[in-house]
Amino acid sequence: MSTSLSKVRNAETQSVEPFTNEGAYHGSTEQKPPGPPETDVAEEKRATTLERYLARGVTEIESFEANFPNRLELVERLPAPSQEQVRDDGVTFCWCPFEEAIELAGPLTLSVLMGMRNGLTGTRRYAYFDSKIQYFLPGDLPVDSCLRHVDESIAVRDTRVLPFGVKVLHDIRARQERQRYSPILQAYQSSGHCATGFLDGPLRLRMPELIPNFRAFDAAVRASGVPEIAHEAGTIRRYDGRTVHWATPATSAGWRLWARCVETDVEHHPNASVIECYGTVFRPRRPVF
Repeated sequence: MSTSLSKVRNAETQSVEPFTNEGAYHGSTEQKPPGPPETDVAEEKRATTLERYLARGVTEIESFEANFPNRLELVERLPAPSQEQVRDDGVTFCWCPFEEAIELAGPLTLSVLMGMRNGLTGTRRYAYFDSKIQYFLPGDLPVDSCLRHVDESIAVRDTRVLPFGVKVLHDIRARQERQRYSPILQAYQSSGHCATGFLDGPLRLRMPELIPNFRAFDAAVRASGVPEIAHEAGTIRRYDGRTVHWATPATSAGWRLWARCVETDVEHHPNASVIECYGTVFRPRRPVF
């Protein structure tokens, strides 16, 4: 199982795919056929709301009052690297065990890992590290989605969702009711020209308990009037599974290192093909915003 990729990077060989707004890291999550239900699911990923619907034989989804505190704590502020330092850092990661990433990382990524180590809570079974080094042209996006969303949602992609006529359901209510099981995340980005957007304040929103995607949620968040902020370059921020954020298009050309640490009770085994396309840039045919 490969969780790291070492390569020489230049702008001419940056992998680029058309933007569809369907996926997250590396393509659509809606086109995968549902498989059999998982067994031995960690409490963090238990879709307890969906379980109640199935037990009652109900498929009409009800709404509820959701609360998103949108906590975004500053862990550390690091010096801004040069474009050359970002481009030449070498190794990127996908669901790599945190301590293993420390052994393999280039100098810039290693400084991020050391900063994130200070922000680890040690309250979850696993700590994983992701990173990407990408070259953007103006308008490019780092992932194949710009929808407002929360990380590590309780997403069900197995045959239990078929009675609802969809291929995936995100159990929003389960995360709200069982917040003590929420993963804990940290994020870093080296440059401000492709900054992740966050809500700058709490959000209360009446919404469905189960959602097939984040499109309607995105529209509701936009209409909420909660102020928005950008993730500052060089900072490590800590948040959880109830913090709303989204990818934004690059405002200028250049390199960016993005990194994320996830403390979780869920063990991850990434597909070997994921790391190869993890640093893909997504290019819209027309401006997104």
